Amino acid sequence: MVPSSYEGLGIAYLEGMRFGLPAIATTAGAAHEIISQDRDGFLVPPKDAAALARCLGILIKDRRQLLKMSLAAQESAAGHPTWAEGVARIHRFLHGFPRQRAADH
Repeated sequence: MVPSSYEGLGIAYLEGMRFGLPAIATTAGAAHEIISQDRDGFLVPPKDAAALARCLGILIKDRRQLLKMSLAAQESAAGHPTWAEGVARIHRFLHGFPRQRAADH
């Protein structure tokens, strides 16, 4: 749960989801690109404490729903690159550019 005011991507959500934690985020920012409402987490309006409490209440009271969402969270997170995979992609991208010798400048 990271109900911050705004998240540009939300790596913290993916990290938690990899461990089977349903995510709870605000509707501000890009969390909606990672979290599917009522499937692997919840999206609540910023500064809506009542909505946040309702979502937490569902997960506390309905253990079957928690399990279902936990498994869905793991499945969703598996579709995104890990930190190591992301760094490897960046590394390959950057090393794909031709190198210029210092004497060429």
